[in-house]
Amino acid sequence: MRRTMTEDEVRDSAREILDLEPTESAQAGVGQLTSFNKLGFAGVKDRPDGWYLPNESHFPALILETKASDTLLGSRERAELIKNVRVAQTKYPHVVGILYNGYETEVFVGDTKREDGCGLKPKEYYLGLFSTTKIDKSLIYSLTRSINDTLHFNFAIKNLYHRMIFTACALVAKRYGATLSKGMSFGLFATSVRETLVSSLSADLSKNIKLQVLLDVFSEIKPNANCPQEPIDKFINDISLISDNINSDFWNGEDVMAIFFNEFNRYKAKSESGQVFTPDHITSFIYRITDTTPADCVLDAACGSGAFLVKAMCNMIKEVGGVRTKQATEIAQEQLYGIEFDREIYALACANMLIHKDGKTNLEQLDSRSQAAGDWIRSKPITKVLMNPPFENKYGCLDIVENVLSNVGRGTVCAFILPDNKLEKAKPRVRRWLQTCTLEKIIKLPKEVFSGVTTSIFIFTAGIPQGRKEIFGCHMEDDGLETIKNQGRQDIRNRWDSIEEEWVEIVHKQSGHASIQWLKPEEHLSYQECNVVPLPVRADFMKRTLMYALYKAGIDESDFVQNVKDHTLYGTPLPPQYKEILDSPTTAEEGLDKVQWRRFEIGGLFDVSKGQRLTKADQLEGDINYVGASAFNNGITNHIGNNSKLNASGTISVCYNGSIGESFFQDQPYWATDDVNILTPRFAINPFIALFICTVIKNESTRFAFDNKWKKEIMETSSIPLPATAQGSPDFVFMEKYIKALPYSNFIQ
Repeated sequence: MRRTMTEDEVRDSAREILDLEPTESAQAGVGQLTSFNKLGFAGVKDRPDGWYLPNESHFPALILETKASDTLLGSRERAELIKNVRVAQTKYPHVVGILYNGYETEVFVGDTKREDGCGLKPKEYYLGLFSTTKIDKSLIYSLTRSINDTLHFNFAIKNLYHRMIFTACALVAKRYGATLSKGMSFGLFATSVRETLVSSLSADLSKNIKLQVLLDVFSEIKPNANCPQEPIDKFINDISLISDNINSDFWNGEDVMAIFFNEFNRYKAKSESGQVFTPDHITSFIYRITDTTPADCVLDAACGSGAFLVKAMCNMIKEVGGVRTKQATEIAQEQLYGIEFDREIYALACANMLIHKDGKTNLEQLDSRSQAAGDWIRSKPITKVLMNPPFENKYGCLDIVENVLSNVGRGTVCAFILPDNKLEKAKPRVRRWLQTCTLEKIIKLPKEVFSGVTTSIFIFTAGIPQGRKEIFGCHMEDDGLETIKNQGRQDIRNRWDSIEEEWVEIVHKQSGHASIQWLKPEEHLSYQECNVVPLPVRADFMKRTLMYALYKAGIDESDFVQNVKDHTLYGTPLPPQYKEILDSPTTAEEGLDKVQWRRFEIGGLFDVSKGQRLTKADQLEGDINYVGASAFNNGITNHIGNNSKLNASGTISVCYNGSIGESFFQDQPYWATDDVNILTPRFAINPFIALFICTVIKNESTRFAFDNKWKKEIMETSSIPLPATAQGSPDFVFMEKYIKALPYSNFIQ
């Protein structure tokens, strides 16, 4: 039986659950004595039972109406709540109303009731109902273009980064309450921005003097102070519109600086040094494939404008319930760490974080290659590294990577965007890294992501040696984005969300895509684009099955092919035995696309040995199969009487020279020449399983050639793709069923 609660008790309960306590950023509380008039709604005498009213009106507000627990929630109670919600809406565009009697909860978004069958939740849940709106990127691009033109042509700010910093500082000042209004002179405008920056950062400046860099760089920018009033008013209006659009409730971690850069870059002088800004969708993808969570401490040791840090901050805060949670403050202040060497880019990173009022105290202006940077990294509780270091050798790309890997803790997952062949060209050095680190994954990115250079994501685990562990590789050929004139690459067809989901699953499962490779670190340190081998298809398995069926029937394969060709072209009658084979029935088969594929090392499945040379002069007459470098008749090139060095039946022969990769199941003891490797299974094998594996081996042989023979030592460490069970072992049951369902399989015993 439910306990009856008075309205006061219900109100107190709601205050505790909703956490309606005032903060520096919002008025909040419960009671029956506080009127809307006292809360800033002039002349309104009505009294809400509870309220959450942010200082900034573009954030959502909350109004609470409580009743005793024995009061049924009906139309009169709803009308009372809606009346108060409408009062709040005179100041706040987004208001959520809650009607609560201690046991039942009704939720209204504006005037509209929202279905909510659960009990009362913390206020962040309800405020988050408005957070699904996305920022209008096209509007930001158009406003940025307008701002850039004004700064370049009217304010005469020629330096690319100065234009970005000037804009960013104005946005920061706007976010912190600067008075920016049309009609103010340029001098008054600049003074208002600087004074707001100084006052809003004063507490942080005492803790982190490096924020002074932002103020100093802003002060060093010398625009045309005699600019006419119209461009000043236009700039102020554009800044106000952008500020309203990128408030933290609607922001999804987009790198505002990257948007600025794409537009401002149109006027970049040839003498200005370039800066590569990581696209927003790639920062999102790397956050997810590294399994970054709100519990992580994230480092970007070449943070540029702060793209990875703002994306991590956005995702982590969203995952803990929103910007008003206590965890959000902890994330911003204690879990985001960045290093940037360039003074002006460092100022941009500070501004980018400040626009969202977060993370500023953990940015350091250091040389990421230095011992000082290494010591600083070592002193922090870093658990994830997400970064895009400068690609050029002159900026010490690999020095930065090495310094990071050497100074983060054991087990730290480190993701770096690098040119495809960056590690390949420094193999001796990277292999020294692999004595203490593991290169886990290489994800090749679409060639359009970074203009002029093809890149991959290299994911390391620090502190754990590579050993013989293979590297997972895959290739995302298309990200769905398209180039828009003067606006960079954008997801105009809304394809990225589904593409991202697909590729996150592929990387996590390490299966499910034809581009997947398993790379041996002693052979390759980059994705091998030229060596991508598609998985075998049904026709490949049918061909291998037919070849074995012909061998078992004693039919010469070349004769069979010629007879079928003559029959097709000229109507020549087929021998009855040929017709019987061609008319073989097909049963229902499971599709190859219905299974998960995984690569397995050949040496883990088979004992690999090499055949022995036997000259023609030494071959005795007999009926023992002699297997050589042939693609026909199950590899049998002769019958001999030599029986001292025979290989056992139930093994697979693979040519590694001549007809490279031709693989055959041998059902009789045989002699194999020295051009052949013998695979002796470590599992129970039969002709059906063997034919499946033979098909896969032949398919993989395209990686090898005359000058790159598939010798025993290489074959032992080579891997092949096979269907896998949920437990990750080869699915031999599927292989057998698949071959048995094919035509010609009824001739196999």
